[in-house]
Amino acid sequence: MAERRPAGEYVASSMCFSALAFALLYGIQERWVDVAVLLLAGLGQVVAFLCFRNGYARGVSSVVVLIAGVSAAEQLYSRISWWDLLIHFICTYVLVLIVWNHVLRRAPGRGTLPTRRRILMCTVAGLALAAVWELMELIGFLFVTPDIHIPPLDTLSDVAAGVLGASLAGLHRKSR
Repeated sequence: MAERRPAGEYVASSMCFSALAFALLYGIQERWVDVAVLLLAGLGQVVAFLCFRNGYARGVSSVVVLIAGVSAAEQLYSRISWWDLLIHFICTYVLVLIVWNHVLRRAPGRGTLPTRRRILMCTVAGLALAAVWELMELIGFLFVTPDIHIPPLDTLSDVAAGVLGASLAGLHRKSR
């Protein structure tokens, strides 16, 4: 007999495609840069859908990535001074957790590594992800719109917040 899943599992899993709906809305408004940002968020959501078995993990990850994308589209980063750091912290945690969860599913023994080693692995992954994120912001500034805010101190604080968030993913021992 097949296992019945609660309705919340289906709702959470369907959240993994919400950024695509927002991309469509921004497309109707001809906000093409925002469409690109939400399509990137949609990619993160689909990867979360594929990497997590747990609907709750899928849903929370999808909401975080969606908030990051919509925050960029709606200029929340320039309106709320601390919002950028919060999103870098939480979103990098979620993105590294997606990767770490995939690692744990493929090699469950990784969860038994010493805590320091797991945190170090996730921190390095977060540093790489934060560097790519900031590089994408620079490319966007140079080739898309000068409205993207990229002063050096902002870049360093974004990377630091992201790395701190990523390090928390290493605390997880079991896949979700």
